[in-house]
Amino acid sequence: MRPEERISYPELGHIYPGDYLESIPFHAYIDKEQPLPEGRQVFDIRDFGAAPDDKLNTEPIRLACEACRDAGGGVVLAAGGRYRTGTVRLYSHTTLFIAPDAELAASRCADDMVFRVPGTQDFGEESSGGAFIQAVDAEDVSITGGGRIHGNGEWFVHEPRKKPALTPFPITMLPTREQAKTPEINTVPGSVRTEYRERIRYAEDKYGEGKPVLRRPSAMVWLLRCRGVRVENIILRDSMCWTLHPEACDGVTVKNVVIDDNRHVANTDGVDISGCSRVTVDHCFISCADDGVCVKNPVYTNRVSEEIEIRNCTVCTVMNGFKIGTGTRHDIRGVLVENCDFIMPDIYPGSVSGISIESCDGSGVEDVTVKNIRMKNVLCPLYILLNRRNQAKEPYSEDPAALYWGGKIARVNILGISAENAELPAILTGYADKTKGGRPVRRAIRDIHIRDYAVTYRDNEEILHIPAGFEEFLTDYPESNAHGDVDACGIWVRHADRVKLENIRITPRTMNKRETVKLYDVNE
Repeated sequence: MRPEERISYPELGHIYPGDYLESIPFHAYIDKEQPLPEGRQVFDIRDFGAAPDDKLNTEPIRLACEACRDAGGGVVLAAGGRYRTGTVRLYSHTTLFIAPDAELAASRCADDMVFRVPGTQDFGEESSGGAFIQAVDAEDVSITGGGRIHGNGEWFVHEPRKKPALTPFPITMLPTREQAKTPEINTVPGSVRTEYRERIRYAEDKYGEGKPVLRRPSAMVWLLRCRGVRVENIILRDSMCWTLHPEACDGVTVKNVVIDDNRHVANTDGVDISGCSRVTVDHCFISCADDGVCVKNPVYTNRVSEEIEIRNCTVCTVMNGFKIGTGTRHDIRGVLVENCDFIMPDIYPGSVSGISIESCDGSGVEDVTVKNIRMKNVLCPLYILLNRRNQAKEPYSEDPAALYWGGKIARVNILGISAENAELPAILTGYADKTKGGRPVRRAIRDIHIRDYAVTYRDNEEILHIPAGFEEFLTDYPESNAHGDVDACGIWVRHADRVKLENIRITPRTMNKRETVKLYDVNE
């Protein structure tokens, strides 16, 4: 550690076996021979005073980015070493080119990060604002070069309660519904929910142990209200929170990107697409501690999110491989996910879910196709939930069609899914409730088609606590491991209309006594 480097939390930053995936095939994604763009003026950060390793380079990098802006655009070049810096802001017509021999490394001092940008909103439900690399209201922005952006994520979160688990658990057990609801993070010894959460490093005092709330940026790379963005041929390493976050953008391409995060730093989603349209995520390798690729549309975007394609990606995460949710106030439609692998090869429990499609705050989630997906060591292959969490705080109404009662999930196709070593059944559910005046409210998921769905379960033991009646999941934060046990081992469906199941092949545990598929309040 250099004596001139300020560190907000110097007692942190430890790395343990299992924090990082050791087998990422970087050579299959990163081109170390990429040339500089031709015909564009180059602004080398070294010409503005940047020097590798020996000082904080925030000011010279700022000068290079502003000189590029003032010239009408060009290439901001980082080459020849590791450059420690605070927040970097990019402007229109700028290519940030990090050469293969270079790295932009985040300062480990929170004071070096810009936590608010004038005229912007907070990042959302689990974050405090700020980013390491950011572009706001810009167009024609690229981040590329074959080099690396390093977030120093484990320096901004508390130590975990437990070290990573490197061997499978002999028993699969869920907390009951009552246990899952209180406290915020339940501690039910031996449950898969507890086992993975106690290995996560939080910035907050999740267990009431008197720890301070740590300041950290809410994203490593944040692109707000931008048009024509490319993030390509780059390594994003050790994010401190959301790794790559395009928000309210139009025209985003993410291709040949490796995300290599500490898999136990809380909230390190891989790619969070919030309120964006015309987005392609193609041929990326994502290893992270939260959702791999996540599509959101929270209250503050005020726009429809549509035309989103994710293909040819490998995702290794302790949470969800692909997810729509949780922040879901405005509509999300026209989403395609195809030819992807969701895996967890070396730490346990496995990923919480493979495919998770949620509407909790009023979004209409429609026209979603997920096809040709391979999973290994993913606990719950498929999770679809509609409820009325109502994070947007819509006013109460006796009208069951009002936004207070939530949105909709319709026209979802799940095609060609194979999963090995699953541990929990798929759950697909809407909800039923009553107004204060006693009027029935039924919000069903609709037009769900599952075809060629083959799941083989880990043949370990399971401990079940199946209740006499299944509680409605009305306002809870949605996670597949928070529902408690159900009376199906393969697929459990409730409050749904027009569900089509074709070529379903479930291979349960040897000790299984549950039926393969159970349907409750399912029409047509």
